[in-house]
This record gives sequence, structure tokens and C-alpha cells, in this order.
Amino acid sequence: MAPLVLAIFTLLVLATGAAFVWGTPILGIPLLIIALIVGAVGFFAGRAKRAGDIKTELDDAKAQKTEFTERDRQTLA
Repeated sequence: MAPLVLAIFTLLVLATGAAFVWGTPILGIPLLIIALIVGAVGFFAGRAKRAGDIKTELDDAKAQKTEFTERDRQTLA
């Protein structure tokens, strides 16, 4: 969430600066790019932590015993 706030804040700073000084985009665009990179890294790192490990998911799936009824066996074939 914080990287998103940083990116939005940077956009607002650029918009405000551009309204008063025409040279602001020359300095602000690199700041915007840096803020977007930081935001993307933070976003994807957070998603990677929540996603979990694929090996753990595979082990959990193998440990589950699935009971099929006779009707299930007919439709699976």
C-alpha cells in the first residue's frame, strides 16, 4: 500500500510543480519512473509473499484423499 501512496504522491507533486514551473517535468519524470519502479517492486513482493510456495501447495494436494462415488467414476472416464 505504501508504494502506491508514494507513486500517487509523486504524481501530485509533479502536477503541482508543472502548474507553477515549466521545467519541473525535466526533474520530475525521473522521480516518477523511480516511484513507479518502487511501487511495482513492493506490489509484486507483497503478492509473492501471499501466494506461498508451490511445493507446499503440491504436498498439501497430494496429502488430501479424494473419495469418488460410482457416478463420479462413470463421468470421469
